[in-house]
Amino acid sequence: MLAITSNMIIQGLIVVGSILLFFISLSLNRKTKTPKGVEVPEKCQSCFSETCVIKINDVDRIKEEMRAEINKCDSGDIDEEK
Repeated sequence: MLAITSNMIIQGLIVVGSILLFFISLSLNRKTKTPKGVEVPEKCQSCFSETCVIKINDVDRIKEEMRAEINKCDSGDIDEEK
């Protein structure tokens, strides 16, 4: 009976510690200022993803690739891979 209670206390402390660690790191992340010379797009203000597909430096290249694909589809020159 004592072993079960002590295990539950340890598990509870681990859960509470994990939650506290999350909120502390979240708070510190919000307080961190953006480096000088870096402009964050408005749509990325609330994004915490470190593996985001949209790269700020590659936006122009991505737009050109998308335009080329749209033009290819409009002209009927589609390569379907099936």
